[in-house]
Amino acid sequence: MLKIEGLSKTYDNGVKALNNVNLTIPKGMFGLLGPNGAGKSSLMRTIATLQQADAGSIKFAEVDVLNDPQALRQRLGYLPQDFGVYPRISAYELLEHMAILKGLNNKAERKEAVEGLLAHTNLYQHRKNAVSGFSGGMRQRFGIAQALLGNPDLLIVDEPTAGLDPEERNRFHNLLVSLGEEKVIILSTHIVEDVTELCPKMAVLASGQIILEGNPVSLTNELQGKIWRKAVSQQEAQEIEAAMPIISKRLFAGQTIVHVMADVPPQGFETAPANLEDVYFSTLHKHRRVA
Repeated sequence: MLKIEGLSKTYDNGVKALNNVNLTIPKGMFGLLGPNGAGKSSLMRTIATLQQADAGSIKFAEVDVLNDPQALRQRLGYLPQDFGVYPRISAYELLEHMAILKGLNNKAERKEAVEGLLAHTNLYQHRKNAVSGFSGGMRQRFGIAQALLGNPDLLIVDEPTAGLDPEERNRFHNLLVSLGEEKVIILSTHIVEDVTELCPKMAVLASGQIILEGNPVSLTNELQGKIWRKAVSQQEAQEIEAAMPIISKRLFAGQTIVHVMADVPPQGFETAPANLEDVYFSTLHKHRRVA
């Protein structure tokens, strides 16, 4: 279990990236949702011991992360939002190099680990090809392979499906699910569908603060009967937005679909089944209104 208490971080330019963050994350998949600039990457980097916090504590099992970062690094796998690779180096050679850096010094054990992870991430047939020439999805799968070196107990993946096509995104989801429930896996993303499909527990981060936490199904059920929708033109959408709070709007078949939250249906609106996107956008809407 990962326990975060009172975590705060302000950068030298005065930006307060984290503001008294408190979270308890059990084993299994945990989704951290938030818009760009919410502080998700700052939180992931702090947990991964890549930067110091100004205040607060992080405990992973018996490890005091902020005071003993090296103890966590031995149990950590991390896939950052962006990672660079050496040009002209094959996937096998690069993963073996990373395995050496991770402390896998026994040659036979290292060979078994590297080949096993390349097979697990469906990259074994591409092991002789340079990672720099991989597609986005293949590179993300390689990123998971390097993150799993040493069989870590804590796995952090930061915006892993951004930019992937639907097929690669589905492959990546299946890969994450295959990791099971024996690890603490934190999925940091702004893509609501990723959390809907993968995570039994989640939190929403905005302006460096946790503004919602819970089970996606339970949170969605709380909104059932309160979400209303209407297909409108762009002009009508602007008029509705001026008259009442719209929690979301999207294009579908050339029309704008607006969603509003209310106890009774506004005139001309029909009921809509609530989903996690409604939970997410209504939460952000409330937060911005009071901020």
